[in-house]
Amino acid sequence: ASSIFASIFAVTNPAVAFDNRLDDKYLDRTPQTGVQSDNLGVKQRDSKQAGSYTGLAPCPGSSNCWCSSTPFNDNPGRWLESWGSKSNSIKDVKKVIDTYEVGQNGIDGGGFKVMKYDEKGQYLYTQFQSYKSGYIDDMEVWFNAEKNKFDVRSASRIGASDFGVNGKRLNYIGGRLEKEFGWEIKRRKNGSLV
Repeated sequence: ASSIFASIFAVTNPAVAFDNRLDDKYLDRTPQTGVQSDNLGVKQRDSKQAGSYTGLAPCPGSSNCWCSSTPFNDNPGRWLESWGSKSNSIKDVKKVIDTYEVGQNGIDGGGFKVMKYDEKGQYLYTQFQSYKSGYIDDMEVWFNAEKNKFDVRSASRIGASDFGVNGKRLNYIGGRLEKEFGWEIKRRKNGSLV
C-alpha cells in the first residue's frame, strides 16, 4: 500500500505542464500556477479617473503587470502605449506567439499555450509558464478599434514582483512584431517597451 501511495504523489499532473517546455527537468515540483482570473477578456470596466472604458483588465497595484488598455492616470507606473500595426491584424501576433522561443532571455522555460484565439474579434489570450516554479502569467492582445491600435496586457497571477519577466516577454514579442511585420511601438527613453 505504501508503494501505491508513493507512486500517486510521484506522478506529475500533465495538465499543468505545457508540451513545449524546455525539458522535463523540475516536473517533480508542484507548479505554483495560481488561479486564472475571471476578469480576463474585453469588457466594460470602471476607471479611477475616466468613468469607464471598454478593454482589458487594469493592473493591480503590484509591479508584475503591464497594461495599455486602462487610462494612463489610473495606473501610470504599470501603463504602456498601445501597439500600432499597418495590417491591424491579430494574425501577426499569432504568428509571433506560434514561433515564440521558449526560454528566451531566461524566461518562460515552462512553455506556453494559446488559450483563446478569436480572429474575427481580434483577440488572443496566451498562458506562459516559468521553468522551475511553474508560475503562470496571462497575456492578452486585443485590437481596440476606438484607438485603431492593439491593447496589450501581461500579468503574473501570484506575488507582487516578477523580476521583470512580463516586461521581457513584451519586449521580445513587440520587438519581433516591429522587425517582422513593421509594427510601430513607442519605446521609452531607455529603448524598452516597458
